[in-house]
Amino acid sequence: MPDTQALKFCVEILPQVSRTFAINIRVLKGELYRAVLVAYLFCRIVDTVEDAEDLSIDLRNRLLDEYMAFFEAPVLDARRLSEWIALFGHLDPSDPQQRLIQNCPFVFAVFSDLPVSTRAIMSGCVLEMAAGMKKTNNRQQPQESFHSLQTMTDLEEYCYYVAGTVGIMLTRLFAAYSKSLEPSAAQKMADLQLSFALGLQMTNIIKDCFEDYRRGWCYIPTELAAKHGVPIAEFFASPHRQQSLATLDDLVIKTAKHLDDALDYTLLLPRTEIRLRLFNLWSLFFAVKTLSKAWHNKDLLSGEVKVKISRCEVYKTLAQTTLLVTSDALLRRLYHRFRDKIAL
Repeated sequence: MPDTQALKFCVEILPQVSRTFAINIRVLKGELYRAVLVAYLFCRIVDTVEDAEDLSIDLRNRLLDEYMAFFEAPVLDARRLSEWIALFGHLDPSDPQQRLIQNCPFVFAVFSDLPVSTRAIMSGCVLEMAAGMKKTNNRQQPQESFHSLQTMTDLEEYCYYVAGTVGIMLTRLFAAYSKSLEPSAAQKMADLQLSFALGLQMTNIIKDCFEDYRRGWCYIPTELAAKHGVPIAEFFASPHRQQSLATLDDLVIKTAKHLDDALDYTLLLPRTEIRLRLFNLWSLFFAVKTLSKAWHNKDLLSGEVKVKISRCEVYKTLAQTTLLVTSDALLRRLYHRFRDKIAL
């Protein structure tokens, strides 16, 4: 049985570090719920290290190396974990990310109660994500105040490390815990898993592009902006508004095609696996609704109005997909109600 206090912390901290994922995960139950919950929190810790730009690249790499070592060791070294946590003393103790790191022994406690095979799947995801974040860190020049990705390949590689690794883990967990998922369907899902992950991550990148720019990052590829005649460092400047919007529209179209694959991925799950279907459908429909709002939307470039779906739309999505969860035809029809707002 899982440590009650440890599990309670994990459940309580999740909505503080991700309100959206906290909605999705609640539909899962039992051991799979605990596995996905803990895996997500482990990945958030990786994100926190990557985002700590007040730390040197060398220190961030050291933190990631030591974090990976906890998953490679046969037994967790509690003393080393305490020493690792102490390195984050500079963070605001009221920040949820800091609370997660300070209390990560609780997360490891829930992790340790899971089956060995499940822990192996989860560890593989965390290790590959952390290694990918090191690669991203090492591309940055310490003296630069503005960072950007050069090519679509760079963007897809970044999305692979931050989201694709999670997609692979989820597919493997679904296959391990589903009693009715046929091996042939699981293989087809594996073929689509990275596209699903890219669709979700690229939607977030489009939605948050102005906010990222203000903190010195632009995930919109330089080559894509250059194709429309926009210097990436001036992407949000008024003189380039039309060209920048055309660049974002290109990215929206690419992202929508990945979400098409995400729908196919989800409908490969047996109709009897209602909870697994809903877990995926909610992420997918939140993304396609957000993306339809982002299409040809100048608000993305001004930062004055955040492009997102309303709380009412969230609840409506939950209700509609729950009602239609076993009907592939009706789910496709509902999906295209939003997808078809994006021109090809």
